[in-house]
Amino acid sequence: MFSIRFLTIVIFLSCINTYASTKSSQDQIQLNHPNFKASLKFNVALPSGYSKNKEKSYILMFDFHPSADTYLRGMHDWLSHNGEWPWLQTIIVTPAPGNRAGMLFDPSGETTPLLDFFEAQLLPEIDKRYRTNGFKIMSGFRVNGTITLSALINKPDMFDAYIAISPEIQDDYAKILSTTQPKLAKIKGEPKFLLFSHGTTIKEEHQAASYYQLKEVLESHAPKSLDWHYKHFDENYFMSLPLLSVIVAVEKMFNDINNGLAPESDISQQGIASIVQHYDYLSKQKYGFDVSPKKSINNLGFYLLERAPEEGLKIFAEMVERYPLDAYSHHNLARAYAKMGDYDTAVKHQEDAVKIADTMLTWHKKRHRRFLKKFIAEASN
Repeated sequence: MFSIRFLTIVIFLSCINTYASTKSSQDQIQLNHPNFKASLKFNVALPSGYSKNKEKSYILMFDFHPSADTYLRGMHDWLSHNGEWPWLQTIIVTPAPGNRAGMLFDPSGETTPLLDFFEAQLLPEIDKRYRTNGFKIMSGFRVNGTITLSALINKPDMFDAYIAISPEIQDDYAKILSTTQPKLAKIKGEPKFLLFSHGTTIKEEHQAASYYQLKEVLESHAPKSLDWHYKHFDENYFMSLPLLSVIVAVEKMFNDINNGLAPESDISQQGIASIVQHYDYLSKQKYGFDVSPKKSINNLGFYLLERAPEEGLKIFAEMVERYPLDAYSHHNLARAYAKMGDYDTAVKHQEDAVKIADTMLTWHKKRHRRFLKKFIAEASN
């Protein structure tokens, strides 16, 4: 009885420790502004492992609603804990309750003192204190969605990705509708991302025509450098929209990283060198941090393996040369040999994969061992 109870306690404490290790930790920034006597406080959620992974830098996400902290942290912890798929680990910043910085917002759209504060004080302080990697996301719901759109058209280089959810834009609020078209033309240089979303609820019905107008402007005048998306959630509750929109945005903005290029794409059809060049562009121009081409190269390899097996085999052999310490490069080469009936060579490369996977998460270790057993069995037949 004692041993069973003791074992139960050990397992329980282990689970608590494991759960805690996957959660983000909280920090806070305090800034002074001449318009306010009290300091302006911002909560900073640091992703799990931040204090241990000293060499790693992180994406930044900023949302100007104090309550956004609760759902963004939870969603991020869930969507990033399984190998940062689909959400890459991110530092999340939101205003603390009682923060009065919103009073700087000019609803006429004539001036941008709130955005000026973000640009001159808040963002530099975040970059100074924390290991940001240069890629910045801004999200906002309702009036904060308006502020997000204002940032895109007035200071497009302040962030790299914008998520505007049910923004207030009726009656040319903050001059969004009247200035978006001419200001879009000035967005040049590095690629930008935008998700503009809304629902069909009593909270938004007064803006239906304005939303349609903004969508038309984006369709007609968005520059090629703006990767914009529109999502109409016509079957969801109003307060569900921020969560749904963030999920959609995260999946779309990191799709280059998570899914890679289609093997039939023009870039992939030109071969590995072309794929590597494309991901060099993504790393330096779009994201500002290294983005691996492995997923896209593997997509091409499997595509060719079904159509021209020898060519597919060459792709995977080159992957092992490029990434000799990557377990899945060895695994994919093993699969290619197995596909061609050479199970002895498949076993050899899968053994390499199992050795390298010893430092990976348990799920990956087990997966590689299962494939090794499978290839050994097939080699014995």
